[in-house]
Amino acid sequence: MTRRRSPRTPSPARRILLRGIAVAVLVAVALYGYTFYRGWQLRDSCTGNGGEWNAELEQCTFRLALPEQSPPEFTP
Repeated sequence: MTRRRSPRTPSPARRILLRGIAVAVLVAVALYGYTFYRGWQLRDSCTGNGGEWNAELEQCTFRLALPEQSPPEFTP
Protein backbone atom coordinates (compact mmCIF):
# COMPACT_ATOMS: atom_id res chain seq x y z
CA MET A 1 0.00 0.00 0.00
CA THR A 2 1.41 3.44 -0.94
CA ARG A 3 1.05 6.48 1.21
CA ARG A 4 -0.56 9.46 -0.34
CA ARG A 5 1.16 12.76 0.17
CA SER A 6 -0.83 15.88 0.64
CA PRO A 7 -0.48 18.34 -2.25
CA ARG A 8 1.51 20.76 -0.06
CA THR A 9 4.17 18.28 1.06
CA PRO A 10 7.25 18.55 -1.22
CA SER A 11 8.96 15.38 -2.37
CA PRO A 12 12.17 14.30 -0.60
CA ALA A 13 14.26 15.18 -3.67
CA ARG A 14 12.79 18.66 -3.76
CA ARG A 15 13.45 19.15 -0.04
CA ILE A 16 17.10 18.13 -0.51
CA LEU A 17 17.42 20.52 -3.46
CA LEU A 18 15.86 23.41 -1.52
CA ARG A 19 18.11 22.75 1.47
CA GLY A 20 21.17 22.66 -0.80
CA ILE A 21 20.21 25.95 -2.39
CA ALA A 22 19.60 27.50 1.04
CA VAL A 23 23.02 26.33 2.28
CA ALA A 24 24.71 27.66 -0.89
CA VAL A 25 23.03 31.05 -0.44
CA LEU A 26 24.07 31.19 3.22
CA VAL A 27 27.69 30.36 2.32
CA ALA A 28 27.71 33.02 -0.42
CA VAL A 29 26.30 35.64 1.95
CA ALA A 30 28.86 34.71 4.62
CA LEU A 31 31.77 34.98 2.16
CA TYR A 32 30.56 38.31 0.79
CA GLY A 33 30.03 39.62 4.31
CA TYR A 34 33.50 38.52 5.39
CA THR A 35 35.23 40.17 2.40
CA PHE A 36 33.22 43.37 2.93
CA TYR A 37 34.05 43.41 6.66
CA ARG A 38 37.74 42.68 6.05
CA GLY A 39 38.01 45.53 3.54
CA TRP A 40 36.28 47.90 5.92
CA GLN A 41 38.57 46.78 8.75
CA LEU A 42 41.69 47.46 6.66
CA ARG A 43 40.50 50.94 5.65
CA ASP A 44 39.47 51.80 9.20
CA SER A 45 42.78 50.59 10.63
CA CYS A 46 44.69 52.60 8.03
CA THR A 47 42.92 55.87 8.68
CA GLY A 48 42.83 55.27 12.43
CA ASN A 49 46.62 55.01 12.52
CA GLY A 50 47.21 58.24 10.59
CA GLY A 51 47.42 56.83 7.09
CA GLU A 52 45.54 57.58 3.90
CA TRP A 53 43.63 54.86 2.08
CA ASN A 54 44.29 54.75 -1.67
CA ALA A 55 41.15 53.23 -3.20
CA GLU A 56 42.71 52.73 -6.65
CA LEU A 57 45.66 50.75 -5.36
CA GLU A 58 43.74 49.41 -2.36
CA GLN A 59 46.60 50.13 -0.01
CA CYS A 60 47.48 52.35 2.89
CA THR A 61 50.02 55.12 2.53
CA PHE A 62 51.72 57.07 5.29
CA ARG A 63 53.32 60.45 4.87
CA LEU A 64 56.35 61.26 6.97
CA ALA A 65 56.15 64.55 8.81
CA LEU A 66 59.50 66.14 8.09
CA PRO A 67 60.68 69.10 10.16
CA GLU A 68 60.70 72.44 8.41
CA GLN A 69 64.11 73.23 6.97
CA SER A 70 65.72 76.52 7.79
CA PRO A 71 67.81 78.28 5.16
CA PRO A 72 71.53 77.64 5.50
CA GLU A 73 73.50 80.31 7.34
CA PHE A 74 75.84 82.30 5.15
CA THR A 75 79.24 83.12 6.66
CA PRO A 76 81.70 85.14 4.53
